[in-house]
Amino acid sequence: MSSFTVRWVPRWLRVIGPVIITYCVFGLLVEAGVPRFFPENAFTTYVGDAAKAGVFAIWFYLIWRIVRTLQGLYGAHSARYLELTPIWKILLDVTIAFVLAAFCFAVLYVYIARVQGPAAFSGDLTLGEALYFSIVTMTTTGYGDISPKSGLAKFLVSVQILFGFLYNVLFFSIFASFAGRKRPG
Repeated sequence: MSSFTVRWVPRWLRVIGPVIITYCVFGLLVEAGVPRFFPENAFTTYVGDAAKAGVFAIWFYLIWRIVRTLQGLYGAHSARYLELTPIWKILLDVTIAFVLAAFCFAVLYVYIARVQGPAAFSGDLTLGEALYFSIVTMTTTGYGDISPKSGLAKFLVSVQILFGFLYNVLFFSIFASFAGRKRPG
């Protein structure tokens, strides 16, 4: 075990954490698919409600992965971290966190659109359209074909823009640290 591995996380949590996140993503997909793809019944309601409660686990996981990567890159043991951790693993961690964040925001947008109706966004959002809108928002591209209308939707979009901006800064700082990495000589 390397010196920068988080030692306070028990082994069972390292195993059960991805299982919980997978269940939450599955549940959020079910929740987003009601009533278009799945009928609204007791099972879909239960799975959707449990996944909404578990979405906080995904956000805590994302924050933990981002902090862990930053500690590895800029912490006291950064030289050792960069020597021992393959570049592909760091980039995979960063990419997975980005995709999970975009997906979580997309599901939130579908949920808001379903609860608030046409007052939430400029158009009806399916999960696919919400994922497109989430990625366009997080990368700060902003085509303007879908826009938030309600106060809650505008707030969440603002949070996602800030998250996306900070995440892009993190992503490019990782590339800068790779460029500054000393190569064995």
